[in-house]
Amino acid sequence: MKRSTIKEAFGGEVKYTKYISENIDVATKLLDIVDMSMGDDYRVIPEDKTIDSKRVDLTVKDSGGETVAVIESQDATGWLDTVHSSKIMYYMWEKQCNDGILLTEDADENVKGFVRYINENTPFNVWLVATIVYQTENGPFVDFYPVMRPFSLKDKKVQRKASGNAVETPHAEVCQKLYDDNPGLFTNVTTRYVSRTKVDNNLAMGLHPKAKGASLVFYHGKKLENSDGFVNTMRGIAEEFGAEPQFNRVACHFALDSVPAAVDSFKTIAERFKNREIVYE
Repeated sequence: MKRSTIKEAFGGEVKYTKYISENIDVATKLLDIVDMSMGDDYRVIPEDKTIDSKRVDLTVKDSGGETVAVIESQDATGWLDTVHSSKIMYYMWEKQCNDGILLTEDADENVKGFVRYINENTPFNVWLVATIVYQTENGPFVDFYPVMRPFSLKDKKVQRKASGNAVETPHAEVCQKLYDDNPGLFTNVTTRYVSRTKVDNNLAMGLHPKAKGASLVFYHGKKLENSDGFVNTMRGIAEEFGAEPQFNRVACHFALDSVPAAVDSFKTIAERFKNREIVYE
């Protein structure tokens, strides 16, 4: 493999972001980096228009059609500039979501400082993610690594709800409260879900609050993609809790009527995994 650039490998930003939207493995890799891939059937949409006909490079929508993140890629110049790092705030506001991802090959300390300011002093949560491109015999190979993560909800200086287009932080607040109120149950908290990173050797388990109810997610990251034992076990668990299992390449998820019901189910299922009462191999 030979190290390359977005400009050399794709010619420009539009072809690059379209490549991400069309390549599920690359999109999943990006969502993994920003703690968003825990199971829901996310769709990555290219060139998503705003009400004033601007085009967001990529948006991420969940299984209910809600926009959960916007993605803005630096152009082929490679280094993040003030224009791209500023307009992502408008895109998040217009799409009524608080999570954003800035893709860039590099950034100077001045622009990093501005992104840090956004994360600390506004309701928005912006990831700064570096793009690494290699040229191979089979075409471009794209990888990512996080340069900057958002502040936790507790560490933000401003924790009020925004006005105007009703950008709020209900999921983040619910997730943080679930994490705080259930010490030891969850090992990770994000703005979209709480999770337990290892309920067995192959599975992580997540709880996603929704506008109505919540979903439980059993995330295997393609380790159990073709496992009949896993599918049958998940169907049995879902039936017990009166839910319908939904499968994708990386997880199984099913919906429950309320967040408290999901927490109770999470506790029960996690304990069963711990005691080896649930075995799917």
